[in-house]
Amino acid sequence: MVSGTEGADSAIKFARKWGIKVKGIKPTEALVLGVSDNYHGVASGVWPIMNDMGQASGMSAPSPSLFLSLPSVSIIVQLLTLETIDYGITNDNLRNSHPDTGKLLRYGSVEDFEEVLAAHHHRVAAVIMECIHGKKPTFEEELSFAIGVRKLCKKYNILFIADEVRMGCGKTGRFLCSDWMGPENKPDMVIMGKSITAGAYPASYIMGKAEVMDLIGGYEAVATFGMAPQAIAATRAALSVMDSEKLVERAKWIDAVWKEETKSWKYPCVEYITNRGADLGIFLNETDDGRITGRKFGMLCYHKGLLCYPDGNRIRLGVALNITEQEFRKGLAILKEALEEIGDYDEINTGPPMRGIRPSM
Repeated sequence: MVSGTEGADSAIKFARKWGIKVKGIKPTEALVLGVSDNYHGVASGVWPIMNDMGQASGMSAPSPSLFLSLPSVSIIVQLLTLETIDYGITNDNLRNSHPDTGKLLRYGSVEDFEEVLAAHHHRVAAVIMECIHGKKPTFEEELSFAIGVRKLCKKYNILFIADEVRMGCGKTGRFLCSDWMGPENKPDMVIMGKSITAGAYPASYIMGKAEVMDLIGGYEAVATFGMAPQAIAATRAALSVMDSEKLVERAKWIDAVWKEETKSWKYPCVEYITNRGADLGIFLNETDDGRITGRKFGMLCYHKGLLCYPDGNRIRLGVALNITEQEFRKGLAILKEALEEIGDYDEINTGPPMRGIRPSM
């Protein structure tokens, strides 16, 4: 396939077929559950299992930079209405909430899944999740959650789908991030994408157990460019380099340097610092007055020569596994400098606000 979104969408489709053909769920009742605060793409086939960012409620934040004169009040109202159009993409058979209560199935809460599966396991075909996400303070919390949900899926004969589009391909210090769960907790399906081609060409893949994958019929999967020669060549080349340059081991080195460097970072603006191999995260204590925000910190780093991704109060850094030590330490120095200085700036232009609803953990 081409995109990670398409990979997740196809995996859900295959899981539904397994649930109907093998588990014997009625087609109208077959349910696939997602997890809060996980990201699977932007297609209508995956939006219902993600936190509502406007696709269902239609709510989005109007831009405060829209200033019009008093005679244009009617235009302001019209523009705000246009910004809150409801896509109406909901699906009772695809969701990341409890069917009875509507409560989100929280990432990190095995109890939420114990409750929902005890009541609905007979019609649940699969649970899809990013096993290792990087948002909890410790790796152990996320690993315990993923293993707990995996065991529940085994107990109730439910497929466990690991979306590794973002966290697979060696990033966490193992080729699959789900490898950290142990061989006894191997997923039933794994979705790969992004770095599987080193970013050279779009491609995504689904690996799965035969009892699921053998059900796929002709014209039920793969897009026009899904088997493009460039995609196959890029994938083979990326995997070859990953082996020859021992990039999975490199992720472990990045992990060790990050932990050693940041253990002494004690700043009032920092809530906690964490990482999963080469996927690094700094969580800020944002202030109501806007003096400390993730976007402001990200822009300050940008002006200093470092690109990072502000996601709410989280500063996410996806480090290239082939980064040199000199480059890595230069980036660390910029981060440290920005943490020391962020409170000194009254204002840093961060551009227009993000649209949509930002879910809380």
